[in-house]
Amino acid sequence: MKKECDVFLSHASEDKEHVRKLNDALVNKGVKVFFDESSIKWGDSIVEKVNHGLLKSRFFMPYLTETFAKNGWTNKELNSSISMNISRKGRILPIKSAYFAVDEKYPLLNETLYKTWPSNVNEEDGFIDEVVYAIIGMIEEDAVKPES
Repeated sequence: MKKECDVFLSHASEDKEHVRKLNDALVNKGVKVFFDESSIKWGDSIVEKVNHGLLKSRFFMPYLTETFAKNGWTNKELNSSISMNISRKGRILPIKSAYFAVDEKYPLLNETLYKTWPSNVNEEDGFIDEVVYAIIGMIEEDAVKPES
């Protein structure tokens, strides 16, 4: 299946400020991102667009926070991605807020290595750069693998 996006950014709308920064940095480096603001247009079917984005993205990157965990929509995205990930290791690239306990909310992700968004705003730019360069490396590595 041909992938149209490199990364699907999943987040609660309350966390959009952080995720928008990450989206902008990824897009500026040429990464193709499914981000609701730019991927879903007025009049589009949200469900259809999200399903398409989930299926056509190489990596699923949830931003795990308390608001994410309480949101039915983001949990549906995560559950769908976990289901698709069973046969494709490394597809889910979680980022959690500094105060979020993954093991308490998502035991299925407990054994997945995740990154933690810094609580200090002065460390955000460095963190975002680290994530962007890591994902670019993963995209390049994934691109040489045969499509599944």
